[in-house]
Amino acid sequence: MSATYRNRQTQINQIIFDQIDLFQSDFFNKIPGLLPGDVTMHLYFNNQVAAWPLVDGTAVSDSQVAAGSVYWNELANGSYGIRFFPNSLGHWNISIAFAPSPSQIVSIDYDVVNLAAPSVDGLRASFC
Repeated sequence: MSATYRNRQTQINQIIFDQIDLFQSDFFNKIPGLLPGDVTMHLYFNNQVAAWPLVDGTAVSDSQVAAGSVYWNELANGSYGIRFFPNSLGHWNISIAFAPSPSQIVSIDYDVVNLAAPSVDGLRASFC
């Protein structure tokens, strides 16, 4: 069994893009052709289960990604992309498990915050 854990800070009400790598028994070559039903996904919001399904996102454009689902599709590099739209401030965690040998789990944490808008510092001039 192998496990991967990652953590990052993200902005509320923006799509999160991330990548899941699942490997064959040589732990070098990626497993091709997995569909959402081939893996198990758990999504947690502030340590409570969020009942969002993992759905096929192959034909879903970024503008169609909405809160309530996690979108899964195979990327050109053999990895799998996930997209979702966290609609609340707090701690989000996605856990993707692949059970056939070798069993693997990828757990990704997101601290969803409301980042302050950047201020522009620089030269200011006024002419009368």
